[in-house]
Amino acid sequence: MTMRFKALAGACVLTALIAAPAEAARRIDQTAEAHPKGEVEIANTAGEIRVTGWDREQVEVRGELGSDAEELRFVTDGRRTEIKVILPKSSHRGGSADLDVKVPEGSRVAIQGVSADVHVRAVRGALRIETVSGQIDAEVFEEDIEARTISGEVTLRGHDEPGLLVLNTVSGDGEISGVRGELVVHSVTGDLDIKSAELERARLRTTNGDIDLSTGLAEGARFDMEAINGDLRLDIIDEVNAEFDIETFNGSINNAFGPEAEAVSRYTPGKSLRFTEGDGDARVRIKTLNGTISLRRR
Repeated sequence: MTMRFKALAGACVLTALIAAPAEAARRIDQTAEAHPKGEVEIANTAGEIRVTGWDREQVEVRGELGSDAEELRFVTDGRRTEIKVILPKSSHRGGSADLDVKVPEGSRVAIQGVSADVHVRAVRGALRIETVSGQIDAEVFEEDIEARTISGEVTLRGHDEPGLLVLNTVSGDGEISGVRGELVVHSVTGDLDIKSAELERARLRTTNGDIDLSTGLAEGARFDMEAINGDLRLDIIDEVNAEFDIETFNGSINNAFGPEAEAVSRYTPGKSLRFTEGDGDARVRIKTLNGTISLRRR
């Protein structure tokens, strides 16, 4: 075999190896009629899930099904639509798919993934998003939102509409903006950056992460921020009318409203600060075991 022939044969083999996965992957293009305020459930182990709301009473699924996936289940039953990537029963590895899903904008959408990244736009119904290591990037409106992740980063952007937003993350960082109403966040080691024009309720917990919250206080607001090992910062926008209860076991308290923190005991490093600003209509409680608490006016 000549050197030239060997080189050509090698190139052909390489081309075949590169082309094989592309040929094995299958294109997805399916559409079904759907209720304008129905429920859409989407499950995909790995890859991407992109969901967009539109003004049609249809669910459309496009994308690509990986060679390691068996099939796409796409079923509608009354108000419910199921979209699920099915893996072979004998498979010991996760199958992947890239899904581009369009749903009626008023739909309630539930999304479940493992290492799949999730992107949601223009869906005005309630959202429930769960993934293990994938990223979550979602546009949110006034309906309830629940997002859960282990190690993926989370970005949630609202439109200053009231609602309930619940976020649970283990080691992923979170960024939340443009939300109103009630906010419930639990984090283990991820840092959280939250910006809102105004909140009525906020319950924020972290074990080993920092929380930065910038917001206005609604009339009668109730805020509760707590950390074990982490810094907590609250920037309050506009007028402040609230009672404050602030305490740290081993850390400092920085207060921009005047009163200085006092030592809890002459034998421990803990400090506490209790005071009222304005008419005291709202209640703000901030506590940390090891960390700095900063209270600032914006």
